[in-house]
Amino acid sequence: MIENPWKIVWEGNLFAIERHTKKGWERAVRPPGVRLLLTSKEGHLLLTEEFRTEVGKKDFRLPGGKVFDDLTSYLAVRNNQPALEQAVVAAARLEAKQEAGVDDIADLAITTRSTAGASVEWDLYYLTGTILAQSEQELEADEQERGIAVHFFTLETVRSMLRDDSIGEERTRAVLEHHLATLPLQ
Repeated sequence: MIENPWKIVWEGNLFAIERHTKKGWERAVRPPGVRLLLTSKEGHLLLTEEFRTEVGKKDFRLPGGKVFDDLTSYLAVRNNQPALEQAVVAAARLEAKQEAGVDDIADLAITTRSTAGASVEWDLYYLTGTILAQSEQELEADEQERGIAVHFFTLETVRSMLRDDSIGEERTRAVLEHHLATLPLQ
C-alpha cells in the first residue's frame, strides 16, 4: 500500500491546508459541492436566480450547495468513494427540495466531477435528472436573504444566457456548455 504523502497541517471548520511530505507543496481542501441539471418533463432546464455577494448582483445558477456542512464530516468519507457518492446524491436531493421545491427526481445520476486544480481540492459534482414532482421551496435563512427564484428555460434560451453571461459561475458555464452540446436544439 502506498502511503499518502499529503498531511493536514492546519484545519478549520470548512477548510484544511495539507502539505506534501516529500515535495513541500501545499493545497487547500474544502468539502465538495453539488449542482443539479434538472429538466422538466417538457425538456426545459431549471435554473435559480439569486443575489450573489461575490459578484455583487443577481445571477442565474444551477440549484446546488454543499455536500457537507463541515470539514470533519467530509474527511470521514473522503477516501471512501461509495460513501462519498451516496452523500453527493443525498445532498443533491436536499438542495433540489430546499432551493427549487423539487420533491421527486427520476434518473438522478452523477454525470460530471469538476475539480478546482492541483493546489485546491474543491470538487463540484454535477447531477442530471428529470423532475417528476415539484412544490414549494424550503429555503434556509441565508437562502431567503438571497431571494432564490426558480425558472424554467428552453435549452436554446440557456445557450443564449451562456453567451450573454447571465450565468456567471465559470465551472458551471463549462459543464453546461458541454452538456448542451450533447443535446438537440429545441
